[in-house]
Amino acid sequence: MTASQPKGIVAVLRGDDPGRVEQAARVLAESGVGFIEITCTVPDVMGVIERLNDLEDAIVGCGTVISVAQARSALKAGARFLVSPACIPELVATAKQEEAACVLGGLSPTEILRAWEAGAAQVKVFPVGRVGGPAYLHDLAGPYPTLRLMPSGGIGLDDVAAYALPNVASIALGGELAPASAIAAGAWDELRRRAARALQAWSSKT
Repeated sequence: MTASQPKGIVAVLRGDDPGRVEQAARVLAESGVGFIEITCTVPDVMGVIERLNDLEDAIVGCGTVISVAQARSALKAGARFLVSPACIPELVATAKQEEAACVLGGLSPTEILRAWEAGAAQVKVFPVGRVGGPAYLHDLAGPYPTLRLMPSGGIGLDDVAAYALPNVASIALGGELAPASAIAAGAWDELRRRAARALQAWSSKT
């Protein structure tokens, strides 16, 4: 496993104010969240990633990557891992050039297998909450016992423990961990409380 491969709770940060998103990342890193994903939907996303290179307590990656151009820009900015909602095999080769991990997306059993065979470090199963949640991931372990998954979408903080399954390497938490309203308002204590809940739920099952 590469040092940059996501593990445990991954904070997925979105927002319209890059400064606030950056501060949210710092607060969550200080709170013990070891992997921070800044999505390409954030204005000046590459600048945010570059400024977060000084973080010592968390590894920063880029999410919602849907093109090789985005991947290259993110890696140049210092992203240590890439996450895509789709299966784009070319992203894997781009990430490997910089010794970074690449997570590709898949939802159906066929899509998930194709993403894994393309060389993904993990497969992002999105939106997992719409297709059965933990039960769906449990069923996938039957035919695919070696695959490592990153469930995403529709996962509440109270659901984290149920998702801590043997085939789950990481759990992507967006709005439930860092609500857009809290980021916009600079409600950092709220993020700290949510981070503590998520981390406790994960650690209780692993």
